[in-house]
Amino acid sequence: MRELDGGALQSWEWGEFRRTGGWVPLRVLDEDEGFAAQALLRRLPAGLGALAYVPHGPVHSSSTPAGRAAEDLAGYLRKSTDASLLVVEPRVEEKDGFEADGFERSASSVQPRCTFILDVLPDEEAQLSALPKDARYSVRRARKEGVEVSSHEGLSEELEEFLGLLEETATRQRFAVRPRDYYRTFMRKLPATLICARHEGRLLSGAIILCFGEEAYYLYGASASSERLYASYLVQFEALTVARRSGALRYDMWGPCRPPEGDPLLGVYRFKKKFGGEEKHYVGAHERALRPLPARLTRVGLDAYYRLQRLLGRSPGPAEG
Repeated sequence: MRELDGGALQSWEWGEFRRTGGWVPLRVLDEDEGFAAQALLRRLPAGLGALAYVPHGPVHSSSTPAGRAAEDLAGYLRKSTDASLLVVEPRVEEKDGFEADGFERSASSVQPRCTFILDVLPDEEAQLSALPKDARYSVRRARKEGVEVSSHEGLSEELEEFLGLLEETATRQRFAVRPRDYYRTFMRKLPATLICARHEGRLLSGAIILCFGEEAYYLYGASASSERLYASYLVQFEALTVARRSGALRYDMWGPCRPPEGDPLLGVYRFKKKFGGEEKHYVGAHERALRPLPARLTRVGLDAYYRLQRLLGRSPGPAEG
């Protein structure tokens, strides 16, 4: 997977992690056609077969277009499994386009369609100097105010405290969170690091970072509503340090696309933009019916889920990644 530029969501470790949530990873490698994929299969009720979801995949060689890789994967799944609906979400930029026979753009994407990518530089001083003026000032200000950061792996008291702050943040900014056991399993099974920022012992901000190969990802973050000491900036700077120590060359801030005015996530977008990363726009999720009638019923169920989230005023987040 790494040779084909596969990211964390196409890794063996991610598949085994998602297995704990009821998904069955199916790994496919076709050296002749130059593509590989980890499809996550989920059993559907009422004899509808399975939903096949390929996060950030399939991955493919430079000589194999992403669309052709998706077509070949669809053919394999149609013959070898009882999957009724295939959803792929390749890391293909919008400017490059995505065309594949039988596929259409999904109503909603699971992973962020937009993100900011920062270069991870060789040392802390170079990293700080490379930040835009406002972000650099905010990191220094947090330190001057006495904010302190710490890093934690695996299960810890700090994780439980962070999860409480995450739930508080989700309520304030209206996005969905999973049960706590999801995050506990995440920290146990994956190369993840929790970063906490405190002032006089009080947790002000935190983030969970996943490191895999040459990439690191900012997947979950939280902050106190009263946070005025620039702690979130220091958390992100520490995340870049964690990424550097792991050997990563790039840091993915994991969305979002720019929300409309008045959206609670607009502040998140503006915060991430301040770090000066390259803004990427991906083609998003595309789907293909492998068995028409069960696929149609599956689509109805998925559309109902996203409508419910919108009615509740929440972003579903990466609900099934």
